[in-house]
Amino acid sequence: MDSRERVGLAIRHCETDRIPTGEIFIADETVAAFLGVQRVDFDERVQFVERLGIDAVCVSPQWRDQSSHLPGPGDTQWKDLDQWARETDRFVFAMVDGVFGWGARLMGFEAFLQASTKGSEELLGLIHGVERLNINLAKETADRGAHGIVIAEDIAYKGGTIVSPDTLRDLFFPSLSRQVEGIRHLKIPVFFHSDGNLNPVMDDLVAIGFDGIQCLEPQAGMDLARLKAAYGRRVCLWGNLDPRELFLKRTPGEIQEAVSHIIEAGAPHGGFIFGTCSGIVAGMRPENLALAYRVVGEWGSSSRS
Repeated sequence: MDSRERVGLAIRHCETDRIPTGEIFIADETVAAFLGVQRVDFDERVQFVERLGIDAVCVSPQWRDQSSHLPGPGDTQWKDLDQWARETDRFVFAMVDGVFGWGARLMGFEAFLQASTKGSEELLGLIHGVERLNINLAKETADRGAHGIVIAEDIAYKGGTIVSPDTLRDLFFPSLSRQVEGIRHLKIPVFFHSDGNLNPVMDDLVAIGFDGIQCLEPQAGMDLARLKAAYGRRVCLWGNLDPRELFLKRTPGEIQEAVSHIIEAGAPHGGFIFGTCSGIVAGMRPENLALAYRVVGEWGSSSRS
């Protein structure tokens, strides 16, 4: 079973030969430290994911136009997307930003929050613009070989949602529903990513129709066992490893305990992808990474029973 098949089966809640893994971001600095090299190009990135056994990778757009307006699909480049899709067996997600990311970038965070409380015409225009942009980007990346889409929309922090759940339901979630519907026509899965405490709106996110939820930050109250019991047969859960386990000095026993706890909570009945909440970022300890992923690789098959 190759990586692409393994992740696809997990998304469909089917049994796999081992626990599938994935990361939304992999820093070149960490790749260089792990491999002991000075320069990191595509070949080194592939070597890194193969050494760790990472099945799913994410590719984010690089925008040619950095001005103050929402760009079009033609203004973007997708670094390594074609190579990941053509030259490897990894499951490739294209990651696109949601309205919160674009709103903070184009309007400023405080102005965006104020507009959210008023439902201003500027904000409504931005919501519809991001919606059209993301559906077009999904089509472009699927045509180029992407196997799934992640909509990155950081709507929460540790204490709850950044704006009220009612504001999310009134202003933002209808657009997410239309995005999911538009992308579903491409016959590829759609995941939602956000840091923070999503518990107040988990019912809403599942009802929107996402195939999966990525991050599941334990320090923000996203308890994997509870989420699995409540939603695990309806969405694929991806993430949950606290990045502190990879930054701080840990004994092998501590790493094994942390990883085993996540797998025991998430793996039963399929529909689970192991990974960090944050992606693999600069400063993580190579020895912690190697051990965490070795524990996952040695765990054995996921189970539907």
